[in-house]
Amino acid sequence: MLTRLKNLIFKSLADAKAHFSEVVDTAAGGKHDVVITKNGVPRAALISYEKYTKMLNFLSTAYELYLMDAGEKALGTELEDILEDSSED
Repeated sequence: MLTRLKNLIFKSLADAKAHFSEVVDTAAGGKHDVVITKNGVPRAALISYEKYTKMLNFLSTAYELYLMDAGEKALGTELEDILEDSSED
């Protein structure tokens, strides 16, 4: 299930730096993801390591399915390349 907005906690960069241990504990608990903002703009997200590994496993499985469907045209395309391209948006 995707994180709903109500499960997100927004922290300014200054606040996150000042209370970093608390921010990490909040994210590590798994109930809330923490979005770090800079000048009011979301710049990073902190999630639990368990959620991170689950997301990577899901992406890896989805990528394998993509390769099976796309066939030869997907040769040479790595998951890391796809993720890097999408971060430039």
